[in-house]
Amino acid sequence: MRETRTITIDREGRDKGKTFFLTEMPASRLEKWAARVLVAAFSGEVPAAVLEASRVSNAGALVTALNHVLAGLDWKIVEPLYDELLDCVSFVPRPDKPEAKIQLRPDNVDNFIEEVSTLYRLRLEVLELNFAFFAPAGGLFSRLTQASAPAA
Repeated sequence: MRETRTITIDREGRDKGKTFFLTEMPASRLEKWAARVLVAAFSGEVPAAVLEASRVSNAGALVTALNHVLAGLDWKIVEPLYDELLDCVSFVPRPDKPEAKIQLRPDNVDNFIEEVSTLYRLRLEVLELNFAFFAPAGGLFSRLTQASAPAA
């Protein structure tokens, strides 16, 4: 069963009090999404920020590194990746009826979100939700880190 999370915006602004429901991507879709980020960003070389995140081995560090990687890419590559993160978010117009959700899409997101900070927060929350399997026990990049570490 996919993980879910409910987020209520508590920051002052036009979105304060709005509730959103986040759903983890299916495994095969997340794998393809992550592979597209890796291929676009690394071109054969793993950036120091990602290597450091793999050493720390937690979802928060990896999300920060992924955000850094996305920020350095061409917008034509990043935009569809950002849009796919929205597929994981639904607006909950009435928190007392959470089953009545509205799926966010690029063509309707501005009807429900008015603050850029809300978009960033939701995308970061989606990344954290999807990459939560990078628990302290190790990470995806552990083999990459070991392979790229200088020989002793």
